[in-house]
Amino acid sequence: MRIISPQRFILYGRTFIIPALCMLFVAGLYYKKAEFSHGRFMDHIIRLEGSVTAQEGIRAVKHLQYTYGYCLEMGLWNDISDLFSDDAIGRFQGVTLKGKEAIRNHLMAEAGRRSNGISYGKLNVHIIMQPVITLGPDGKTAKGTWHEMAMLGEYNVSATWRGGVYENEYVFEDGVWKISRLNYIEQYHGDYDARGFKAPPRWNIPYHFKAGHAGVTIPASAVKALSPESSSIAVNARIVNLKDRIRKMKDETMVRNLQHIYGYYLDRKMWDDVIDLFTDNCTFETGQRGVFNGKASIRDALEHFYGPSPLRRGEVFDHINVETVVTESPDGMSSGARTRQLCMLGINGEYAQWEVGTYVNDFVKEKGVWKIKAIRYYPQMITDYDDGWAINARPVPSYDREFLPDRAPSSVYKIYPDIYYLRLGFRNPVTGRVFDYPEGNVISTGSMKQSRIVYSEMTPSVVLSKPSIMLPELEHELDTEIAVDAVENLNSAYGYYIDESDWDSMADIFAKKGSKEITAAGVYVGRERIRKVLKLHGSTGGRPPGFFTIHQLVQPVIHISDDCKKANARLRLFQYGGSADGSTGSWTGGIYENTAIWEKGKWKFGVLDLIPEIIEPAFHYKNPVSGRMPGKLVNVYPDK
Repeated sequence: MRIISPQRFILYGRTFIIPALCMLFVAGLYYKKAEFSHGRFMDHIIRLEGSVTAQEGIRAVKHLQYTYGYCLEMGLWNDISDLFSDDAIGRFQGVTLKGKEAIRNHLMAEAGRRSNGISYGKLNVHIIMQPVITLGPDGKTAKGTWHEMAMLGEYNVSATWRGGVYENEYVFEDGVWKISRLNYIEQYHGDYDARGFKAPPRWNIPYHFKAGHAGVTIPASAVKALSPESSSIAVNARIVNLKDRIRKMKDETMVRNLQHIYGYYLDRKMWDDVIDLFTDNCTFETGQRGVFNGKASIRDALEHFYGPSPLRRGEVFDHINVETVVTESPDGMSSGARTRQLCMLGINGEYAQWEVGTYVNDFVKEKGVWKIKAIRYYPQMITDYDDGWAINARPVPSYDREFLPDRAPSSVYKIYPDIYYLRLGFRNPVTGRVFDYPEGNVISTGSMKQSRIVYSEMTPSVVLSKPSIMLPELEHELDTEIAVDAVENLNSAYGYYIDESDWDSMADIFAKKGSKEITAAGVYVGRERIRKVLKLHGSTGGRPPGFFTIHQLVQPVIHISDDCKKANARLRLFQYGGSADGSTGSWTGGIYENTAIWEKGKWKFGVLDLIPEIIEPAFHYKNPVSGRMPGKLVNVYPDK
């Protein structure tokens, strides 16, 4: 055995041991750094999961409330009851009800029913719109403000308008969102043939949102509360799950935009632009006119039924799209959308009519682009403007012998005063069951689409080569979807503030250098200049007791910039107003082309621009399918 002397040991130590210790020390630092990076990576996933869950809550609350409106219209009283929590409270014009059964019974009695459904000859349309949704600090509660416009009556008996605001609360319970507090405040009501509608001197609506946070949907505390503390799910599966959940929200936004864009193009008889929205293998069906196949056949049908482009001088051809609910197939390649449509149609000096109906449309994704696969429009009520639905009820449009369809209608039905029930293309969002339809003419509208992505559906063995690279991209995509709902909140809040003549709050939702055009006064730039001019031109001390206006902003088409710092939003103004004693009243329309800016952690107005319908503004977006700018628009209204 060789014995090493102390001197040689020291030499070996200097030569080998010290470097080895240094290597161990460096390895330890590397290990700590790697451990820290992994920790940050997991924190990133956890925060992203909390944010996705929060944003899904915002969308779920909207779906829930729109479902309430559709159930209310058809008299699906059992399903309405299921939308509420067991201890729900309902407030209706001074009447307080406790428990979901009491709320159900109240709504049934209001519709004059003792069983499921709506009576023959009754009109029970409840159009719910203009949401401002805010998630609670715990992420498991939410508050929502909505406008409702109701068209009520009975054929040969009565016709009435009614409008009001819902200021509701929601709770996440047993894995689903439910309505926990429903608070309806009526703003106006009146007979159809009255000169105007009556309104109280004050509404005293307890709006839940404040100007400083109108452009925010999700508080930071909600994300933290919803972020999971731990998970046994593999990292790869968690990232794939997040990707699919965010993709579903992106698809929902694109399909909703596409549906609303269709409505705007239809308004102006922009037939070439309308046809560009369709896939090649497409169908079109409206009323009992039959089914038309393919782009060429559909374009001929549109022009034959509604007239050539452009609009005639003095023609109103507005199709207001609201209550859009998008449901998607599990593979993400097809979607359905149910949309309410309210039509104001007429030609100056010739005729005018109201029409209300429902779209049940199909969409497909081709090479990453959403297109319209099938349009199915079901009219519900058509009436002459002069007479109203108590006196006049036009039949459903049917076959035109001079322009026969490619196929017979997919369903046979009659409209108001007759009753039919149009199946919802999704299940009850609370129970998960198919809706309980009354006996009668129930129309099937195609396959049911509703995907709900959960961890159990994901494959834990999915292998991602570089999972950390995906997170920033997913976070950016999610921020874009959150921005869409926040910008809708901002625009909706503006409508409520102008209803209340709340000029300080209105000014506060503008960016520091935002701008607003004041009719007949000019464009004002800067938040404080906007505040000053609003107070100079508007009433002070809130809404004047002798006058009211309902400034509804609906049919949003919202696009967020690539850097998520700016947004463009097109919305329709659908406004009623008049003397509070009912002596005068008027309907007003227009188009907003607004911008919003991300400023100090909140969305604020950049430019707010209302164009009356006598002048149609340019579109801020290209045709989402063809990529071309829409065709040139023409002013068709008579000179004043």
